[in-house]
Amino acid sequence: MGSHISIEFKDENRLIEFLKISYTAIELISICRSLNLDKDDIINKFLSHKENCSYVVDAIRQHGLYSDLFTILQTKQFHRDRFSEVFPEFQSIVVSNEKIDQIRLFTFKSGVSSSDYAEWLKISKEKTVLVLGKDSPEEYMQQLKNICEMLRHHGYTPILIKEQPEIRTLSNEEKMLAYASISRFIVIEKSYPAGQIDEAKICAFNRLPSIWLQQDGMGDTWMQGDYEVDFKFIHAFSYNQANQREVLATAIKWVEDFLESKSEYLDMKYPWRN
Repeated sequence: MGSHISIEFKDENRLIEFLKISYTAIELISICRSLNLDKDDIINKFLSHKENCSYVVDAIRQHGLYSDLFTILQTKQFHRDRFSEVFPEFQSIVVSNEKIDQIRLFTFKSGVSSSDYAEWLKISKEKTVLVLGKDSPEEYMQQLKNICEMLRHHGYTPILIKEQPEIRTLSNEEKMLAYASISRFIVIEKSYPAGQIDEAKICAFNRLPSIWLQQDGMGDTWMQGDYEVDFKFIHAFSYNQANQREVLATAIKWVEDFLESKSEYLDMKYPWRN
């Protein structure tokens, strides 16, 4: 599949930034596989998400795959609303069903080994963070997006459940739990009553490390106000507009310290780990 699109070298930073902000590490691997690029030759788990995005762009340029990439980025699986804002010059590209069929988007190759799944899960559990909270109307969604930007600043790859495609066999609760279980930890904005009340309970009962954020003087329900007493993997943090970044940084340190302590305990508890 040859490329008929060329991007000036000076614009590659724009593409790298778009990939970094728009896609998780797992989605980046899916894009590589859709382009028939060997992710093991490109993506390094010890590098930052932005560095891996840069290596992906290098590989795309070297193989002349810009046309295929921009076709993929306009399919249902990978489309992001901000695509037309970042790349207005490519809005006229027509993505035909025949072209999509040729690319044959898939997450895993047939015959994938169990070690590939283990590596995929390990990468996901290192950086992925699920962000939950009241997400409609748009003003509330924007608050969650602001939290996502703060998480990216700390090197994480945040996921908003509402932006993830539906899987027909999964209910709303099952979809949320699926993403929660592959995340390093969960951030729940609990300033307003909404669906995150149920989601917080699901996370608690499934022992998922969770940061609860609440604006000063606000909260979604008193029924969960005591959860952090009984569940040591949950901690609530109060914030205001002036100190939200600082509070989130403190919360991240807390959850990372908890995860480190848990890892050390499990290493001692399970003799086959040593």
